[in-house]
Amino acid sequence: METSSSAHQLDVLTGVRALAALWVFVFHSWLAGGSPTVRVSILPQPIDLSPLAAFGWLGLDVFFVLSGFLLTRQAFFKAERSVATSRSTGFAAAFGEKYSSYLCRRILRVYPAYYACLTALLLLGATGIYLRLPGKFELLLHLGMIHNFIEQYIATMNGVFWTLPFEWQFYLIFPCLFIVLRRYGAWVLYGSVLIGVIGTKLLVMATNDGYPQVLLPIRLDTFAAGMCAGAYAFHRPPARIIAATMFWFGLIGLLTTPWVFTGYEHVGHYYDLKGFVRPLWIQASICLMLLGLTGERHLGIRIFDNRVAVALGLISYSIYLFHVPILELLPTLGLIPQRTASIQVGWPRILATALPLVLLVSAMSYWFVERTFQTRYKPTKRAARPRPVVWRFFVLDPIVVLIIWAIALELFLFLKGD
Repeated sequence: METSSSAHQLDVLTGVRALAALWVFVFHSWLAGGSPTVRVSILPQPIDLSPLAAFGWLGLDVFFVLSGFLLTRQAFFKAERSVATSRSTGFAAAFGEKYSSYLCRRILRVYPAYYACLTALLLLGATGIYLRLPGKFELLLHLGMIHNFIEQYIATMNGVFWTLPFEWQFYLIFPCLFIVLRRYGAWVLYGSVLIGVIGTKLLVMATNDGYPQVLLPIRLDTFAAGMCAGAYAFHRPPARIIAATMFWFGLIGLLTTPWVFTGYEHVGHYYDLKGFVRPLWIQASICLMLLGLTGERHLGIRIFDNRVAVALGLISYSIYLFHVPILELLPTLGLIPQRTASIQVGWPRILATALPLVLLVSAMSYWFVERTFQTRYKPTKRAARPRPVVWRFFVLDPIVVLIIWAIALELFLFLKGD
């Protein structure tokens, strides 16, 4: 049994999502600002904070590890409940629920806000305000979130879309990975995944072809690390002193990563076999931080379970989806000058202009799209007046709504096409 309530654990891990999303936003806004040097004079010697912004892509690793961590703990709860009630057999007993019910929840977690972003991009493309209209096949791949299968479509519609197939395809195979973890242990799971990762990196190095870097195998160790940590947190939640030690070591390890690997460039590129210590360092730091947050309550937990962090964590997925288009639209909307060789727009101005817009759009996406779809999927008690079957199927089933939405977007291109 865990020593902390499920509600508290969910809040604090939701707060971690805020860190991940905002760190990625800072990274992209820093790039939009011309990658300036950022120095702060708070000590006798000025501190260069540029690496902290330049390594903002670490927020993506936080998302990936956290996904494996959360799904694993949730699956263990369901699996133990299934054994205790003896209501399931076969796959459902091993995993804790039917694959279909699990998949529906995952679909409603990632697709509604994603389709909202796609809709906005299509409308902006149709009016000529932003980028271009995609091809029909290109959009079809994006609608299924499998656009990484064709190299030329990886990030054509949105600069962050290249990462989404990693998350979605991990969701698809997670139940099988969980069963391996549950039956054979963390070392077998992580070791097996590591073999695939190393093989993929060797392939990249041998062929000098970067395409495998956008396929799941090369990042699967990040998810697997989160799964192993999630299993440990479920079975052996750390006591307060140990939890606090884990948390601070993990957080410090994560936040010092930019300076460590800026100073030791010979370690290698993130995707090189020579640079394997880099992802291992990052995974270990994030896992330690998460383990510390799911143990007994300590002072460090307040960083992530306060109202502001939790609120930002709730809209973190939409922040991630919408922030790049908003940053790139700022000059078009006249909110900042168009950047040229003679006109430089400072990073602070970009931050101050973009952040309120990103938060506003993301909050609207969460409340009107994400939350609506997820709430409608929750089982309800007996209705006061039973509705006709056709009404329930077409109006209340959110999966059907998503299917109709996808068809409508594809039809939009056919009608709009030349």
